[in-house]
Amino acid sequence: MPDHPYVESSEPESFYRDANAIKGMTGHPPSSPSSWVHVIPEEKDAPTRETSKEDPSTRPVVPPRTQKPQTRASIDDSDPKNLRTEHRNLKKEYEDARQELRTAWRENREQSLELRDLKKQNAHLKESLHTQADPKSYKDQIMSDRRKFYEQFDLFEDHIANLRHQLEKTKLHMDQLTFQTREANEEKAAYETKLQNLQKQNTRLNEDLTECRDDILRLQPPSQIPDSKIAEEYSSLYQQIASWVDDEADDTQSMEARMADLATDKEAPELLKAYLDPDLIRLTKKYSDAEPLVLRYIIQLHLHRIILADDIYLFGLDEHNITMLRSVEHAMDALEPKRDTLTIQRWRSETLQALAKIDGFQSEQQRQATIVSKELWAALTYLLPELATDGESGWKRLHETITTPAVRLATNMRFSTSCYRIIAHLPRNSSSSSSHGNNNVIYHPDIQRYTILDVATQKVLRQDSVLKIAEDGRIGEYVMVVQPLLLRMQRDSHGGIALCKPTVAVKLDEPMAKKAKGVRALGALSSWFGGEQEPARS
Repeated sequence: MPDHPYVESSEPESFYRDANAIKGMTGHPPSSPSSWVHVIPEEKDAPTRETSKEDPSTRPVVPPRTQKPQTRASIDDSDPKNLRTEHRNLKKEYEDARQELRTAWRENREQSLELRDLKKQNAHLKESLHTQADPKSYKDQIMSDRRKFYEQFDLFEDHIANLRHQLEKTKLHMDQLTFQTREANEEKAAYETKLQNLQKQNTRLNEDLTECRDDILRLQPPSQIPDSKIAEEYSSLYQQIASWVDDEADDTQSMEARMADLATDKEAPELLKAYLDPDLIRLTKKYSDAEPLVLRYIIQLHLHRIILADDIYLFGLDEHNITMLRSVEHAMDALEPKRDTLTIQRWRSETLQALAKIDGFQSEQQRQATIVSKELWAALTYLLPELATDGESGWKRLHETITTPAVRLATNMRFSTSCYRIIAHLPRNSSSSSSHGNNNVIYHPDIQRYTILDVATQKVLRQDSVLKIAEDGRIGEYVMVVQPLLLRMQRDSHGGIALCKPTVAVKLDEPMAKKAKGVRALGALSSWFGGEQEPARS
């Protein structure tokens, strides 16, 4: 039997039972009790921890950890956003539990180090006991230290039991969190599947919507230029022609001599010879004030023949492309099912609008418009030599003021699905003209259909103008059209709707009388409407 039974005895068996409990917590069984206690291998020269110098009875007792009650939050299945938030919260709680478990393992390791230090201290006491002279005092000291050691060991056992209990609670909570996370993941997967199905359905609906929009767009007619805009541009063009003649051709004295030499002068422009017949030349000799009207007549006739004529497919387009487009229209007319006129006109409108967007076509159209301006300028300078003094700026003003608006008007007329027609000669559809059979005679009812200018005075005739009216209604003779008639043709008939009345220059049979003032003149006016009396003197 040893001399010192207290020293020779080893730790109680409960110490190793707790080691086996630690095995259940950590999942790593120690190979021996010493390997479980001595986590850090001992070294001969390794310094001892300061805990070996302390009295174990003076250490504070570590209170057991408190565990928060874990309650599963309610999951709102109707809102995927709340489900994702709950999923994040569960993951956070899971990470907190793992952190607490790591903390418990770290504390267990520290306590193991403290136990190792206590064993070293016990061994040191054994060695001191053998070297001391008084065995009894050392025996008492050892027994006191032994009691303190057991007290400290009991505290460690209690703390380990508390940690084991907390570990079980943490495992249970982790299982609950794992179950909730699994359910949340399943619900998330279900919602993601539902979301994918909805996205596919939304994609199909968007495709159907786009197809419906395309169908609606195909069914709708192309953008139509209203008749009011065409009529406004048409009236503005001829107002600009009149303004240009008034501003540029204010002195027309040399015009009569030039017109007289027109037939014999070889250098005279050919377009003047084509436009000015002998009747107009004689008219300018008789009425000197009619020369501005003749200039307006020349300009509008040239613009109509070169730019605004009905047989011009699109001004600026070459003959090859015009032939091809006309062939396509004829081919569309022969398709089955048969295309109506409106469908072909819509195709023509969209095709010409697309052609007008091409830079090459715009350049060609501008080039041809410049040629028209220079030809017209050469003819006008022949009649009015003083215009030539303006040089290049003169024909450029003519180009900007007259030719460019005419080209724009012609292009817009071709872009429309409606068919417009400009009649440069005197239209004869009234009952008064057809009944008498003379197309050069102007009758009194024509005042409502035309804007009539007196070639002698350049005044506009009105319904209340004092005129000499013959028994058949004749008031004068047609001379020329200053502003042509603009018609919008009807698809179902050969007729048309007049958008702008023509302006006609007329040589009256009798000059207009001045209106008499006062009540006495009322009876005298009756002789001007078929009577034989002389007109009242003003």
